[in-house]
Amino acid sequence: MHRLGLAGFVFFLTLAATLSAAVLGRLKARRGGEEDLAGRRLNKWLIGLSAGAAGNSGFIVTGAVGMGYAGGVHWLLMPIGWMIGDLVFWAIFPARLNALARQANAVTLSEILTFDLSGRLARLLSILVALLLVAFLATYTSAQWLAGRKFLSGILDLNGFTALVFFSATIVVYSALGGFRGSVYADTLQAFIRIIGTTLALAAVIWFALSSPDFRHNIDAAGPGFLAPLPNGAIAALGFVLGYAAAAIGFGLGQPQIVTRYFAGSSPQETRAAWWIYIGFVQATWLAMSLFGILLRGVMPNIADPETGLSLFFQKNMGAIVSGIIFADVYATIASTSNSLLVAIGQAVYRDIICFRQSVAERRKTTTFAAIFLIGLATIGLSLVLPGNVFSMAIGSITKLGAAVGAPVMIKTLRFKHTAGSLLAAVLAGLASAYGWDRLGYGGFVNEAAIGLACSLLANRVAIFFANKKATPKALANPLSPFTGRGKDGRPG
Repeated sequence: MHRLGLAGFVFFLTLAATLSAAVLGRLKARRGGEEDLAGRRLNKWLIGLSAGAAGNSGFIVTGAVGMGYAGGVHWLLMPIGWMIGDLVFWAIFPARLNALARQANAVTLSEILTFDLSGRLARLLSILVALLLVAFLATYTSAQWLAGRKFLSGILDLNGFTALVFFSATIVVYSALGGFRGSVYADTLQAFIRIIGTTLALAAVIWFALSSPDFRHNIDAAGPGFLAPLPNGAIAALGFVLGYAAAAIGFGLGQPQIVTRYFAGSSPQETRAAWWIYIGFVQATWLAMSLFGILLRGVMPNIADPETGLSLFFQKNMGAIVSGIIFADVYATIASTSNSLLVAIGQAVYRDIICFRQSVAERRKTTTFAAIFLIGLATIGLSLVLPGNVFSMAIGSITKLGAAVGAPVMIKTLRFKHTAGSLLAAVLAGLASAYGWDRLGYGGFVNEAAIGLACSLLANRVAIFFANKKATPKALANPLSPFTGRGKDGRPG
């Protein structure tokens, strides 16, 4: 630790501030008698910044930098496609999600999907969605630990295992201490750190690029396609952009660490007002880190692992205080997502799996310290055995989960006709089609989330069609209501 000096002091000061924010959130929640969603009183700034920080993830400071460094200008299309999807998503869903969560008194996605449904299929739907959330979010969390390991092993010269345990343990502790409101406070603080760090990083690499006599030579050596925005042609680029636009919609609907921020807004109007805060934050940081990676290729052309480029650049070229801010920035980016994921997994495990026989009204107990702590340990172990890099693990997890859960949440939120059986079919169809598309090798042309969303919506419609075919004449005279999938007499359609 002594090697870091002043940079280390800045970094650990940030760590202490994050822990303090989490504890402050816990204390305020206790004083206010809050349970799982901060009393559903979050304003637009807390919604937008905490959701943006939770969604940013370690991918932004590792994967985005690495893809820009290795692939060039083409990878700027990914955040652009994501922005298109986010604009569509925010125009339609967050306010409706807030209103529906209030009506259903729901905390988790399973509770949203099974609202006003009953029977064995509804219970099966709840358990299946919860298990999928736990499985994919655990993998996503493991990707954050991998990103943290790369970060700490670079700046502290630690071996990979020690770096991973130190990084993850600090986050597990403050996540368990802070609960939901603590997570929101910590994420919001880390969003401000992220803004400062992003500005410094981009300004520094631009200055070095303009000052380096070898910059142009290094960029040319990267290959003729490095600066080409459409290396595979316009049609392929369009498919790439639209695929990631669909992935953004699926991400917005299927990621509970994000969606619960919308549930917790003080009103539907306040929730929707956060759209420009969220999109502005995500796009500014993502585009900046992709551009940082592109420029870094011309400044430091021989980095063995491009995903470590941000910390290596500042460790080699910048002074202690600036380096400390960047180290704090990288930690904040990864920690904010990891923290939110652990709380979301804890809610799913407790409310949807352990307490699945209880009604939503009976599920009052908040997630315990022990539950989050044990989940954190499990994801640390998972990160030691899962193959892949941060990019593949993070993108694979969020796109598969979006394909499976995104369309059912869309169906419920937009009040399309549905039953428990049709939503169950939608989940399975979305997941299977996403995996099939990926295995065929077409994910590089159109992201599998787009295919999963389309197949999931189709499966729900087909299931409703056959349910109506089999209905009795009395049931046909009493059609499905667009919201619950039940007839006016309250029986399943």
